[in-house]
Amino acid sequence: MTVDAPLCIETARPAAFPLPAGRTALIIIDMQRDFVQEKGYGEIQCPSAEVFAQVSGLIKPCLDSLRAARKLGMTIVHTREGHVEDLSDCPPTKTDRQRGANKRHFLTIGEEGPMGRLLVRGAYGHDIVDDLTPRKDEVILDKPGKGSFFNTDLHEILVARGVTHIFFCGVTAECCVASTFREANDHGFECCVLADCIGGFNDLIVTATKDMFCAYDGLLGYSTTSKDLVAAAQKADTGLLGVIEPFCANNSYAVQTLHSKYVAGTQTVTSMVNSIIQSATDGVELSDKEQLLKTALVLDDDSSVDIDGVRNLAALYGVPFYTTSEFSPTALIIEQMKSQGALYMGTTTSPKDALSVGSFVLTTVITPSSSPEQFVSAFTTTKNSLSTSGITLSSPTASTITILAHSILDARILWSTLVRLPVASDTEAALIQHYRERPIIYVDYRGAENAGVRYAVYSSSDVPESFQDTVDKLFTSASRLKGRKVPAEVVSSTFASAAKLAACAESVITLEKASPTTTTTSAMDTIKNMHALSLTTALFNKAFDSGIESPDMLVAPLSDEVTTAIEALGACAAVVKNGIVFVAAKGYDARVFDAGVVVQM
Repeated sequence: MTVDAPLCIETARPAAFPLPAGRTALIIIDMQRDFVQEKGYGEIQCPSAEVFAQVSGLIKPCLDSLRAARKLGMTIVHTREGHVEDLSDCPPTKTDRQRGANKRHFLTIGEEGPMGRLLVRGAYGHDIVDDLTPRKDEVILDKPGKGSFFNTDLHEILVARGVTHIFFCGVTAECCVASTFREANDHGFECCVLADCIGGFNDLIVTATKDMFCAYDGLLGYSTTSKDLVAAAQKADTGLLGVIEPFCANNSYAVQTLHSKYVAGTQTVTSMVNSIIQSATDGVELSDKEQLLKTALVLDDDSSVDIDGVRNLAALYGVPFYTTSEFSPTALIIEQMKSQGALYMGTTTSPKDALSVGSFVLTTVITPSSSPEQFVSAFTTTKNSLSTSGITLSSPTASTITILAHSILDARILWSTLVRLPVASDTEAALIQHYRERPIIYVDYRGAENAGVRYAVYSSSDVPESFQDTVDKLFTSASRLKGRKVPAEVVSSTFASAAKLAACAESVITLEKASPTTTTTSAMDTIKNMHALSLTTALFNKAFDSGIESPDMLVAPLSDEVTTAIEALGACAAVVKNGIVFVAAKGYDARVFDAGVVVQM
């Protein structure tokens, strides 16, 4: 099937490889000192100095590919193989087999080598070589195995950013590159190896591996070279594969717009803060203005550059954001955003006013009284995917955060950044939903704009029939989002049940905060309500995973009933656009994002 793409590698084997905008990534695998520099794990393992020199020589073509990917605006991921200090994530087979089979040396994983402990995180040899040092807005993935998907959140990293097509380079071809390539293929990604950017320690096996990548008419994927990628990048406009939604291109507070200005040096954080101070309205309560300007100066003084002298800035650098009053100034999520360079401007009683002088507003739940029709878009996170520490929640069981932004894409950038950040304590970490608790939904390489989505329209006595027509037109009109309507009975009934059960939320509070003898709700009633809500949530999730007639998303009107159900379920993510709510089950966050982005295009 043809994929919409502004760029294509026509010389790829066995066929041309498309590079769709906003959906293409480069994964650089394990270009660590331990593997490609002298005195590291790789040289110790390699049987030949000549072969090792060839592996070390991969740094140059990998750098050429990295520069091309940066110019085009691809998502970039750098992986590092290694283990925690106590080696608790390293299976005995990995150490014992090497120790028993290797006759050339007696060093194995975890033991002290010339560049520190071999393949242990934090050691000098574990880090990526200087020439390929990641930028602050690029992803670094630490993995314990040969495949990059095993025991990592790589799948979530990629789908959170909308990626469907991946280029691969790095070491070693026969081990970590091949393992990751095969895993990615199983996950549904379109894969293309840069054959001159991979190598290993056995020429015969490396040659066979390179042939395998595109064998059987592309059974696993495609193959091309760094030269072809570089040539395509040279002919293309800078940022061609990045996505800036048309209506956000001229918005001075859109994240990508701000980021590009900061990198180019055409905008300073101080001038941005001064502009906000001068134009903020009554609906915005700014933090201490003197401190804001001091923080802006510190950010402006950041002189970090990459290997080519380009400013090296985090994805949220200099991005102004606000919260509603239930967020403490010391809330963990605020601290997490500040750690990525974002600038906390203060609180707001009017998100509309705040978005006129900022990039994001964080709140706890969307209500019709603060309808996103006033804004551009909103995204309610899956329950427990982000920290709610330091936030006053409406009930102890509510733990979702809503991001109000200028576009779904901006909300996506923020969420995909925050969902990976470490939390402050083990106690807090225990409350955050681990990525393994979210189901892996296969990737559709065609993208939502080509493949479309299966949708169900919420039906209840409070929803007018005209809403059904509105939604159907959204999916059948000239909109880029194609859709196939599927039955809504099961998902609608469980959604409505969640809203009704949420009316019993005070029973949960009763159990946690008060004695049953002093209230009208018994502990047993509370337990029954909690069990019923848990069962309803499970049924809701199941409705999204029951075959070809199950929906990718439920489409509903923005109402008290709908927002109450979202908050009660917590297992779903929701995107709001012009008073229409796209709801998806746990793990389907990326599909909701895909649809939301396309709807806005």
